[in-house]
Amino acid sequence: MSIYMVQHAFSKPEWEQEWNEWYAGNLLVLMKVPGFITGQRFKALEGTPPRYMAMYTVASPEVFESAIYTQSGGGGTASQRFRPAYSVWIRNLFEGLIQAPEVLADEVLLVLDGPEVPAQYGGVKLQSMQTTGFHRTTPTRGLGVVKRSELGRIPASDKLIIYEAVTHQQGFIA
Repeated sequence: MSIYMVQHAFSKPEWEQEWNEWYAGNLLVLMKVPGFITGQRFKALEGTPPRYMAMYTVASPEVFESAIYTQSGGGGTASQRFRPAYSVWIRNLFEGLIQAPEVLADEVLLVLDGPEVPAQYGGVKLQSMQTTGFHRTTPTRGLGVVKRSELGRIPASDKLIIYEAVTHQQGFIA
């Protein structure tokens, strides 16, 4: 399995609601593509871009070469009309996890980038992944899930983005 992450910063506030509505539907479209296992969408609590992120579990990198992926709008083809509003658009493919963690309504996702990721950050266990495809903006990324009520113990870092879920995780791994 691979973890596919798409991060965005959106620069046209007057389009943002329409884009979010479109993206919620696009998440469901991609979940029908064979090889897409789970998908969930997020928004950063604060900080610098990227403000939005979608995270998917995919069966293998080959899913991105399939005709059905492209025909379903994958790779940015379905979002062309919103492209002028993307001030940041980052796509990374990672290896190292069996599946993307599910983030519930009372939880947040810690995303820590760097050349190396510690096993824990602020007392939260991190799962480490290595980038293997697309933009390769970070060599290693750590993911951790923590209760929102415990955020006070997480130290700030310019390599950390804290995301809240804006959708439930779609899909299922048995």
